[in-house]
Amino acid sequence: MQMYFVFSNNVTLLFDFWTVHTLTGLILSFVVVLFLTVLYEVSKVWKSNLLSRVLLTIPGTPDLLPTPSQSSDLEADAAMNSDPLLPGDSFPNHIVDRASSSTCRWWLLHCFVSLLHTVQVVLGYLIMLCVMSYNAAIFLSVIIGSALGYYLAFPLLSKYPKPHIL
Repeated sequence: MQMYFVFSNNVTLLFDFWTVHTLTGLILSFVVVLFLTVLYEVSKVWKSNLLSRVLLTIPGTPDLLPTPSQSSDLEADAAMNSDPLLPGDSFPNHIVDRASSSTCRWWLLHCFVSLLHTVQVVLGYLIMLCVMSYNAAIFLSVIIGSALGYYLAFPLLSKYPKPHIL
């Protein structure tokens, strides 16, 4: 195997069955690798969006605490729900329900972000192995796919809150 870039339509990518011997096969491989790279760039933006949502749903965040307009309602609920025999049982039920649903939502989002991270790592390594074929056309498809994916996905970043702004 050569260890330098070549312009050839004879290339084996990732697996033994993905062997290209024609110009048509090289163009099809170029398009497939370009699509994988665009998908990788979009997954980075999607992961950033999901991370900001996960940070918003972390259990015990200020969104679970009562707002000043709710404080009078909470005091009334606490007075009605308090039991003199159980001094610690004066916490309103709707706050407890919101906390448990928030915890469930956080775990679901966390699992999905973990799965997305795994897919992102796999895509990254597959793209790296494609580049390591040292075929110049495949390398160009990765470069063009990365630029195109970033160009298409970057405007989506401005639509979602950033984790550092939260």
